[in-house]
Parts: sequence; C-alpha cells; structure tokens
Amino acid sequence: MPVTLMDRLPLPNLKVYSAGSVLLLSVAMYYAVNVTSDPNWKANTTLQKQETASGIVEGEAAKMVQPAVTAVIAEPPMTDTKNFSDQFLEVMTFMMQEPLCMWTLINMAYCSLALFGFFIQKVVFGRLRVSEAQRVKDKFWNYLFYKFIFVFGVLNVQYMDEVLLWCSWFTLVGFLHLLGQLCKDRFDYLASSPTSARWANTRVLCLLMGILTAASALFMVAIVWGLPAGKDTFAFMAAECLLLGVSALHVLARFTLRAHDADAAGPAAYYTHLVFDAVSLVTETIHVAHMVVYSNVVVSMASLVLLMQLRHLLYAMLARLRRHRLYTALSSHMSRNYPMASAEEVLKHEDNCAICWEPMKEARKLPCSHLFHNSCLCRWVQQDASCPTCRRSLTAGGEARPAEPPLTGPNHLFHFDGSRYVSWLPSFSVEVTRRAGVDLGPGLAAATAPAPAAPAARARRARRALGARGGGGRGQPGGPRL
Repeated sequence: MPVTLMDRLPLPNLKVYSAGSVLLLSVAMYYAVNVTSDPNWKANTTLQKQETASGIVEGEAAKMVQPAVTAVIAEPPMTDTKNFSDQFLEVMTFMMQEPLCMWTLINMAYCSLALFGFFIQKVVFGRLRVSEAQRVKDKFWNYLFYKFIFVFGVLNVQYMDEVLLWCSWFTLVGFLHLLGQLCKDRFDYLASSPTSARWANTRVLCLLMGILTAASALFMVAIVWGLPAGKDTFAFMAAECLLLGVSALHVLARFTLRAHDADAAGPAAYYTHLVFDAVSLVTETIHVAHMVVYSNVVVSMASLVLLMQLRHLLYAMLARLRRHRLYTALSSHMSRNYPMASAEEVLKHEDNCAICWEPMKEARKLPCSHLFHNSCLCRWVQQDASCPTCRRSLTAGGEARPAEPPLTGPNHLFHFDGSRYVSWLPSFSVEVTRRAGVDLGPGLAAATAPAPAAPAARARRARRALGARGGGGRGQPGGPRL
C-alpha cells in the first residue's frame, strides 16, 4: 500500500543526507577520540555506570560493585604509547557503548548502503524511468509497513539488541528486493524495445547473479544463526530468502527464454511463468499464515493487517487458477477447430500478424482463411471471440458467420430534477433500452415476433387519430375521404 503522506514530507535528497551523516560521524568520532585519549577513560565510564546502578541497586548489591570499582581506579595509568590499531579499537568500543555515538554509526551504515545502491543504479540502470521509480517507491513503503507489523506486531520485540538485529536483516533483504524489482522492470522495458544493447542485458544479468549469490549467503546466515534461535525464527528468515531467490530466478528464466527466441506467449513461456508464480504465491501464503498462527490470532491491528494480506493472497491464487483453466480450455479449443497453416500457406500469405505486426514463421488458420500467430490468437480470443481482421465471429464448432450489430429498441429517458423540490435533493437520469436483437430461441422468437399486418394496423390507427383531431369534434368526419 503506497503511503501518499511520505510524498509531502520535506525529505532531504541523497547529497544533503550524505553530507549530514558525514558531519555527524565526524563530530561523534572527535568526541570519542577526546574521551579515549584520557588513560583513565575506562575507570570514568565504570564510575558513571556504577552511579547509575547505585540509584537502582541498594544494600548488598551496591557493596558488591564498590570493590570492583575501587580496584579499577587503583590501577596505575597507562603511560606507554598506543599504536593506531589499539586506539581505533578503543574508539569503536566507546562509540558502541555510547548511545548517541551508536545511533550515529547506525545512521552512517544506512547512508553507506544508500550510496552503494545509488552507485549500482548508475552503473547498471542509468537514469530510471518514471514508472520504475514509482514502482520502487511503492514497493519500499509497502515492504517497510509490513516488516514494521512483523517486528512489533508478530514477534513483539522488546529489547533494543533484538530490534537492531531484525532491522539489519530486513534492511539487507529489502535492499535486494528493490534491486530485483528494478531488474524486472528493466527487463520488461528491454524486451518491449525493438533494439536493446547487449551491454545493458549483460549488466542486468550480472546484477541478478549477484542477487542470487547474496540470497544464498543470507540463507546460510539463517541456518547458522536463525536455526539455533528456534524453528519459527528460521522459518521466517528462510521464507524471505526463498521469495528473493524465486523472484530473481524468474527474471533469469525470462532472459533465457528471450535468448532462445522463444514465443513470449507460447507453452514454454506460459508454464515457466506458471511455475514461478505458483511457487511465489504458495510460499508467501504459507509465510503469512505462519505469522498469523505465531501471533495467536490476537484481535489487534497487526492481526487484521495479516488477515487482509492472507485474503488477498488466497484470491490471487484462485485468480491464477482460473486463468490457467481458461488458457487450457482455449488451447484445446483452438487445436481442435483452428489447424496450423502449412508452410506454403504462410509463404503465400507474405504478411505480418495483424495482432502483433511481426513476421510469421508458424501461424494458425481461421475458417475465414486469415492467419495469425498461435500465441497472439490465443490472447485475442480471451478478449474477443471474433477474427481480428474481418470481425467474423468464431463459434465453438469452428464455423464463422458475419457478426451482426445488435438491434436496439426504443429508448426511454426518465429525468428527475431534485432541486425543483428541495435544494439538497440530487438530480439523476435513468435510460431504459430495449434490446431487440437478443436471441430468444425459435419458440420465443416466433411467439414474440409481430404479425405481418401489424405495421398496416398501426398506420390505420394513426390516420384515424389524425382525422379525429382534424374534425374538431366527436362524431364529425375528420375531412374528405381519400
């Protein structure tokens, strides 16, 4: 669900954000270097922690902490010169312990990731099109919303270290998802363009291979660190890696089909898309259902969002199944009724397909003798059961008959002007159309057909009415008889 509110926020651009992040990091490092330059900085830090703990811990606990602090203070100060590696280690240790410095490091990590993504965009994709940028933005906010629901609504994380770990994990996975979305959109653009540079395809392929490698590495991380934490944690992490790998493999499969000049709507391409779509939908449905079960279906905002997402996925699976049934029915119907044209007929035709305007090597012949690509004709028949060239309707038996325009009867228009009665009443119009061209069957058509003498009878009644009006009174002749 795209968040339109974020478009109105005055968010800084990447240059301003990078400059601010570098400035904050410089200030934090300067502060850390000044603090760690004191030989007794560890003792001062320990004293501060002890003072904080003394306000909470009383009695015996405070007495147990005091000797340790005294021993640290009694240690002689270090006067020897420290090398650069030891000093750098002390600075990083202090920054990880200091809250403000730690958040500065986290912000700089996100800034570095954003700069790395910008570098990949410039090298692989160049300038993004408007549709690509909009899809990436929508996917980003949608991903951020659902992962926020997952962390704080499903897992119910309460400790800061767990929040940082899950945020780091979803940051890497989301970064790869956005790159995969860009690869998919760019492939659609390259496949639709008549001429595409080989170098552009190579760059996208290399990025897809990198995404697959990163997804495999993340899956190993899930095995090493997620599995010891619990089966549920491993299942959540593995599902994210699987969805990422399936999406990248789908685009790679489309590249392979295009490299072999496979028909974009042929059986090979169709069943390739069907397999990857089915795996993706089933995996995501199981993943969301696992979230619902893990959260114990508590009535909350998170559970409502997850149930709505589960409902959407189930409807998507049913719609995909219906499209598959329609495809198989149309394929069997076309193979039975519309044979493939021979090579002589294709050469004699010497014309492009009227649907895609591409030359035809193989074509399917309609009863009206027009030729079309098999895939193009299959997609056309799904929308309109008529010949694309002559508009003759295609029946189930393979016969063709001219398509007649539907006959319409008289129209009746009813208009209600509510403002004439009350100022706040609406005004509306209703038009009733009687369709006279509906096939009612032989029995009903014969029963409802007007008699041959009906037009003559209507003409006589009209003449009588005009004659009565012309006479000016009842019982008087309406004029001279003709």
